Amino acid sequence: MYIGEMTEETEFSKEIIQKIMAQTTYSEEDSKEKLRQFNGDFMKVLKDYMGIKVVEESKPKVKSVNQEIYRQIRHTLDNSMRQYRDKNPIDLDQVTNNLKESEDRENAKK
Repeated sequence: MYIGEMTEETEFSKEIIQKIMAQTTYSEEDSKEKLRQFNGDFMKVLKDYMGIKVVEESKPKVKSVNQEIYRQIRHTLDNSMRQYRDKNPIDLDQVTNNLKESEDRENAKK
């Protein structure tokens, strides 16, 4: 049985509770409560006692080489477009003039 998958009804093993009590000042009841709080992961209980923040890493999961290649291409293109937009902001007057000229050309063809 994996310790991290324990439910509320499951009693935590005496060995794990003894480990926590030996390395902290928690009583047996406190140890059980902390194990419930951290879903049975005694390492998280110890880190919490020591004041170490437990940070879950959220790395993008790569399923294949092609996915990683395309992810890097998208990232590169996004960065280059962001830099281009920062250097060359959109001029709304120019855009409206271009649209009017385009409409005038379309109307002249008819």
